[in-house]
Amino acid sequence: MIKSVYVAATSQHVGKTTSTLGLVAALRQTGVRVGYCKPVGQEFLDLGNLRVDKDALLFSKVMDFQLASEIHSPVILGKGATTAYLDDPSQFDYRERILRASKILQEQNDLVIYEGTGHPGVGSVVDLSNADVAKLVGAGVIIIVEGGIGNTIDRLSLCLSKFNEKDVPVLGVIINKVVPEKVDKVRYYLSKKLNQMNIHLLGILPYDRTLSHPIMATINEA
Repeated sequence: MIKSVYVAATSQHVGKTTSTLGLVAALRQTGVRVGYCKPVGQEFLDLGNLRVDKDALLFSKVMDFQLASEIHSPVILGKGATTAYLDDPSQFDYRERILRASKILQEQNDLVIYEGTGHPGVGSVVDLSNADVAKLVGAGVIIIVEGGIGNTIDRLSLCLSKFNEKDVPVLGVIINKVVPEKVDKVRYYLSKKLNQMNIHLLGILPYDRTLSHPIMATINEA
């Protein structure tokens, strides 16, 4: 059985968080104990003495777990983090933090889902691109792509090159935000191309305006 999955996206705002929430909900309904981690975050909140990634906070509410930043969002790249790292990388234990969090979550759960950050190259400046992190935690990747045909394939090809470079296995692709009237057409043509690329099409999600911004109660019921 697969023990870890990394959810990446071809670019920002394609519905990675929403798709991840749906994946978590579906797995939990089958009785699988699912853990969550946002290994590298950029958008965060300061809750008293606790600095947490916004997505990790959202998942803690939906999945009803006690949020621990060192486990669920071990690396947060705040203001000045990238230049400080470039000045002296030896002062940062980013990879060790992620590995510690991963070890704890994998011991406590049947499956751990790691949510990526932004487009595939995000994090490269601190040697933690999405492909770097997926490789580090030993996870296969599911790639979320925004619905379309030509542009979708172009973006996916670029994204795949990053993961292939690091020998990260690609488990499949989810096409998100497809115009409802074009679902059949998109499925037909993307299936043809993905078969040629030996990539599994895991699902197609029609665009739903109510899910364009993650509303916890709505997503949990979806």
